[in-house]
Amino acid sequence: MINVQGLGFRFALFLVIAAMLVVLTTAEFFYRATYKHEISEANQDIKELYRTVGATASIAAFLEDEDLAKEAINGLVKSDKILAASIKSDALYYQFNVTEAINLNSEPRVFLVRHPFIPEETLAEVNIYPNFDHIIRQAETISTDNSYSLYVEALVVGIVALIIAYYIIILPMLRVSRSLHEITPGTTQRIAVPDYHARSEIGVLVDDTNQLLSKVEEQFSQERQLREEIEFLEKRFRMLFENAKTATVLMTENGVIELRNQAFNDLVEKVGLGIKQGYGELLEELFENATLMKASLKEAFARNEFATGEYKLVSAVSDNVTWVQLIASPLLTDEGERYYQLTLNDISSRKQELQKLALQADFDALTGIYNRNGGEKLIAKLMRKEHLFALALIDLNGFKAVNDIYGHDAGDEVLIFVAEQLKENIRKNDVAIRWGGDEFVLLLQAEDETSVQKVIEKVNNGVKQPFYFNNDTKPTVISMSVGVAFYPQTSSNTHALIKLADIAMYKAKQNKIAAPEDYLIFAHSEKPKAE
Repeated sequence: MINVQGLGFRFALFLVIAAMLVVLTTAEFFYRATYKHEISEANQDIKELYRTVGATASIAAFLEDEDLAKEAINGLVKSDKILAASIKSDALYYQFNVTEAINLNSEPRVFLVRHPFIPEETLAEVNIYPNFDHIIRQAETISTDNSYSLYVEALVVGIVALIIAYYIIILPMLRVSRSLHEITPGTTQRIAVPDYHARSEIGVLVDDTNQLLSKVEEQFSQERQLREEIEFLEKRFRMLFENAKTATVLMTENGVIELRNQAFNDLVEKVGLGIKQGYGELLEELFENATLMKASLKEAFARNEFATGEYKLVSAVSDNVTWVQLIASPLLTDEGERYYQLTLNDISSRKQELQKLALQADFDALTGIYNRNGGEKLIAKLMRKEHLFALALIDLNGFKAVNDIYGHDAGDEVLIFVAEQLKENIRKNDVAIRWGGDEFVLLLQAEDETSVQKVIEKVNNGVKQPFYFNNDTKPTVISMSVGVAFYPQTSSNTHALIKLADIAMYKAKQNKIAAPEDYLIFAHSEKPKAE
């Protein structure tokens, strides 16, 4: 079946059309040129015929000889190119077929007959009527024959050119095209260079195409290798993702979870929530303070950063407190779709350890009340919030003797007892602190000495209860010496406030023998020294 879109068909069609246009144009030109040439030749032949009989006509006119005149005229009309002729002078007139020529509207050619001896003198004139029908028919016949010859010649040349072009150009191109069509990209197949075209444009095209095929094969090979590596890595990453101990999810912008690993399912089951496709925007349903979590994440996303934070999960299981470290990062695909990758590290154990450490750092291990470190934090917090309070510094009297006589276990028992008395006898908003050794501090929400004195008196009554160590019949009684400073009346500086309370406490301690009931002394404010 002929492929009308094929290169060979279109080339042959264009070649035939071009040849026909050239032949038609050339044939028309040659036809007209031949026609004019034949007309011109006919006129020249008439002129030559007249020259042949001109001498006879001149003598006939000179001698006024009718026979010679007839001979001359009859000699002219013998030619197929002359329809009629006549000779006319003052004494002589002869014509042949003139009437018919006049009826045919034939225009005569006039030739003057000269004197045979005096060329300047005219004796007669000869009118020659060309046979235009014959001349035209002859011109058309010759022109047509020439055109037919040109058509035949053009046809032969076109066929020969077409055959040559087919075998030299079209056939090699078709073979190259067929070979290229049958080649599978990425294989070692190549196009053979057509015969006699090693250095032609077709050969160059084949070489360039083969180089391109080599590049394609190389790229295919690299792509296959890359695909194999990607598949290998994908399997490994999927294995890592699915078996990771850290809960990880990939979710859409509207909260639909696209990917999740087993660790995430385990975490959801741990807090007693069911497995489902989504938990709201950014997993908000899982968090106890979802508003804070979302605000923090969106603020980080607005800066084009990943977000991180520690949040508590909601729990449907009693006594199950779960904390996670959340790491979230936005992902944008090539198509403009936004996803979020969220990683939840269970840090519940670490949180518990930190809470224990915080308790150890701020609370006294023996008595269970705040230690000095925790107390200083509370004092700084109260001052930062500008709360009014009284700082009562307490020193135990007789405690060293208990340690020396009855041992440190007895001393610890005393300290625990005193701490219990402090907690039981102070008010709800007051705080008891073990400042160090046998020193305690009370932070009292009081603004005047009277209210402080009532609290301290109640505490002192509880501490003065007698102790009996090692079945000893003689009781041991522990007393207190107390110095009190007010914030900010006494001082607004932490160290100065504690120092003034300490000074007041030592004054009270000096009175423990001479005036044992005068165990409470209030510090007085001093002008702050240049610091």
